[in-house]
Amino acid sequence: TGERVLADGDTIGFGDAGPKAEFRRTTDAATPVATPVATPPATRLGAASPAMGTPVVGATPQSTTAEGSRPPRRDTTARVAEAVEKQTAGLRTMIGALAGLVIVGVAIAYWAGNRGSAESRAQVEKLLHQNDSLGKMIDATVSQMQGKSAGVDTALQVARRESEELRKRLQAAASAGNADAIAALTTDLAASANRQRALVGAAQVDWETVAAQNAPAIAFLAVDLGDKDAGGEGLVSGTGFNVSASGLIVTNRHVVQDSKGNPAKRIAIKFDKADGGFLKVSVVKVSQTDELAWLKIETPGKYPSLSCVARAPAVHVGAPVALIGYPLGTSTAGMGGAINTLKPVSTLTVGTASKVLGDTLQLDVYAAQGSSGSPVFDARGCVIAVLFGSPTESNGRIIYAVPSSKLALQMPPEGAAIVK
Repeated sequence: TGERVLADGDTIGFGDAGPKAEFRRTTDAATPVATPVATPPATRLGAASPAMGTPVVGATPQSTTAEGSRPPRRDTTARVAEAVEKQTAGLRTMIGALAGLVIVGVAIAYWAGNRGSAESRAQVEKLLHQNDSLGKMIDATVSQMQGKSAGVDTALQVARRESEELRKRLQAAASAGNADAIAALTTDLAASANRQRALVGAAQVDWETVAAQNAPAIAFLAVDLGDKDAGGEGLVSGTGFNVSASGLIVTNRHVVQDSKGNPAKRIAIKFDKADGGFLKVSVVKVSQTDELAWLKIETPGKYPSLSCVARAPAVHVGAPVALIGYPLGTSTAGMGGAINTLKPVSTLTVGTASKVLGDTLQLDVYAAQGSSGSPVFDARGCVIAVLFGSPTESNGRIIYAVPSSKLALQMPPEGAAIVK
C-alpha cells in the first residue's frame, strides 16, 4: 500500500507463492531519469452490480507523469556507433565486460530457475500431502454421518470429488512444468481445502435434531401465476415455513408475484410429509424492501411452527448453516407423480456462510429452483436468514439470503412470539 522507493536490485514478489521480479535501474548520461510524481495512481469504484448488489472494484491507474516529461530514448544502434567512433578501445572493454556479465547472468538465471522449480515442486508436494490428510478426515466424517442427516454426507462427498479433480490437474501441471497453471491450481486447491475444513466443522453440528424439530413446519408451495397461453407464468413451486400455530407462512416476494409484480392467481401449501390435500392460503403482507412475503392459512387450526427466528443473528464467515426446503420442486427424489397426490419430503443441505453484508448473507450451500423461501438455520436450530436467489454461473453453490433481522423487523404481530 502506498508508494515505495525502489533501489537497484530490489525484488518484487506477487503474493506469497507467486512469481518474483528483480528491479534494475538502467540510466546513462543521454537519458535523464523522469522525476516521479508525488500523487499516487487513482482508484475508481465501478457501478453496483445489479445481480450481486455489491460494488465491483476495478483499479484504473491514471498517468503519474505528464506527457513528454521523459524525452524519447535515442536509437541504440546510433549511440553504439557514436561510441565506436569516439573510443574504440572503450568499446572493446565494454564488450568484454558485457560478455562476462552475460555468462554470470546465465549462470544466475539457471541457478534461480532450478531453485525456483525445486521450491515449486516442494510446495506442490506439501499441498498434496495436506490434501491427502484432509481427504482421510472427510472420508471418516462421511462414514460417521452416513444416514444420520440427509445432505451432510452428500455435501462432503461433492467437495471431496472437486478436490480430487483439482489434485489430478495440479499433478499434471507439475509434471509438465507449467508454472502459470501450477500457481492457479495451487490457489484453487487451497480454497477447496478451506471449504472442506469448514464443511467438516459444519458436519459436527447435530443437524439431525435441527431437522427433526423444524422440518414439520416447512411447507411446499404450489403457486398459480396464470395461464401461460394468456401470458402468465404457469404453475410454479417454492418453499415456505410456518412461524405461528395459527398458520402464518413466510416465503419470498417473487414466489407469490410474477416477474411484473402481478399477484398469483392461487396459492396452496402442504406441510412436510403431510397426508391429505393442499391448504389454501392468502397473501397478508408483501415486503416493499426485501424478498419477503407472508401468507395466512385460510382453514383454522393448530399447525406446526419453527423453533425460533433470530432477532439479531450472530453470523460470521465460515459459520455452519443448513437449509431445509424443496430444491427442484416436484422433481426432488421421492416426490414424483401428480401434484394433487404429492406428499412433500424436504431436503436438508449443509454449508457455510461465505460473506456477511448488511442486507444480504452469501452462503456456500446447494440450492436450486424450488428452494426460494427456504429457512436458513444456524447450529442452534434458529432461523438466521431466508433464501431468495443464486447467480446462474454458480450452479447452485453460491446463494443469497435475507438476514433474519429484516424478517424480525417486518414480522406481523401474529408471528412475533417466535422472534428471539
